This record gives sequence, C-alpha cells and structure tokens, in this order.
Amino acid sequence: MKYHIDTIPVWDAYHQGGECPLCNLENRIEISYVESFLGGSVMEPDTRIEVNKTGFCPHHFQLLYDAQNRLGLALMTHTHLKEFMEKFQQRCNGVLKASKAMGAFALSNLIKGKKDMQQLTVQFEEWLNAQHHQCIICNRMSNTMNRYAYTILYLWDTDKEFKKIFESSKGFCLKHLALTIKIARETLPSNKQALWLSDVIPLQIRSFHNLEQELSQFINKFDYRNQDKPLGSAKDSLARTIQKLTGRFMD
Repeated sequence: MKYHIDTIPVWDAYHQGGECPLCNLENRIEISYVESFLGGSVMEPDTRIEVNKTGFCPHHFQLLYDAQNRLGLALMTHTHLKEFMEKFQQRCNGVLKASKAMGAFALSNLIKGKKDMQQLTVQFEEWLNAQHHQCIICNRMSNTMNRYAYTILYLWDTDKEFKKIFESSKGFCLKHLALTIKIARETLPSNKQALWLSDVIPLQIRSFHNLEQELSQFINKFDYRNQDKPLGSAKDSLARTIQKLTGRFMD
C-alpha cells in the first residue's frame, strides 16, 4: 500500500487539541464525504458504479438521511437496491434449489444432504452479514485515515517541531492508537517501531490517568458537599473518556 504525505491537516488536527488528533481528522473527513455523496460528485460514473455495488453501512445511511437531501439519497438507494436485488435473487435461487433437492434425497444420502445444506446456509448468512457492513464511505475513510496515520509517523520521525507538539499531546483514542501501531508495523523498521511505542505508550498512560482523575472529580461533584466546588476541565470528562475508549465524539 502506498501512503502519501498530507501534513497540513495533521498539523491543524494537533493544534485543535483534544483527546485524539485522528478523531479530529476522522470527524472532519466524514462530514466532507457525506456532503460529497449528496452533491454533484455522486453523479460521476465511476462513483455511481461504486455506490451501486457497495452501498452504505447503517451509520452512514443515517448521516445521509439526516442531511435532508431525500431525493438525492433516494436516487442512489434506488439504483443500489436494483443491483443488490440481482445478487440477492441469485443467492436465494441457490438456497431454494438446495432446499428442494434436500427433500428428494434418499435416506442413505440424507446425512450428506444435511451437511451440504448447512454449509450453503452458513455461506448465505455470511454473505448477508457482509452486505450489511459494506460501505463506500467507510472504505474511503479507511484509506484516508491510513494516510493520516502514516503522516503522523512521518512527521514524528522527521520533524523536531512536530515531535514537541506530539509529546505534549494526549495521545490517541484506542481505535486510532491501534491504527498508528498497524501503520508503524507496515512502514517503519523494527527499531523505529520500538521507538514509536516507547514514545506513544507513556502519552497514553498519562492521558488515561488524567481522565480517571477528572472523571472521579466529575462524579464527586454530585455529592451535595461538593456542589460549590468548580469542575474546571472535568466538566466534559465523561464525553472525553468515552471518546478515548471508543473513538466516537459524544454530542
């Protein structure tokens, strides 16, 4: 896989602050992709073919639906549904054919028939689950996030000023910490992978420790004896802790 350098958005994400710069970037590009798929770009032939083939996951269908461009979404969903129905019909025909054949098996072949039918049913179930989770926006976001994670590693390795900002940051959420480790494993020699871990893990430990203290302060605020004590940065500690653990912003 090739990774491209895209430094300006990464610098901006670190200047934005927060629990995870990659969450900042992911939120930004998700909004951009949702807007683009309800705009003129979706009428481009290559994009429309991909939408018809892949569709959207439940989460991104919800975001597209909430954007209130119901006609644009209906047009995309209609052509995607037509293409899906062709594939679905083919799969169903295979299952129904096997079901009918099962009833015609002689007793001696009944055990083999049951095994074949079970295997076909499992394959059909797996195919349905795969269709449910397919998403063109998820695919594009994944590629973009890989690129941003690579850029962070590149800047960490080559830019002294960036490394200072990185060392004063709060690390990453768990999802994006795993992503940076994956990209480091794919792109860095083993000695630099070790250096990356030795730099990022203390950030994570410090960040979780601070969140635990802030969350404890937030909880103690509900004790009537602490009603007059200021919350300060602990005010949004619950939302930030959930983001740190899940990679999702809490509205």
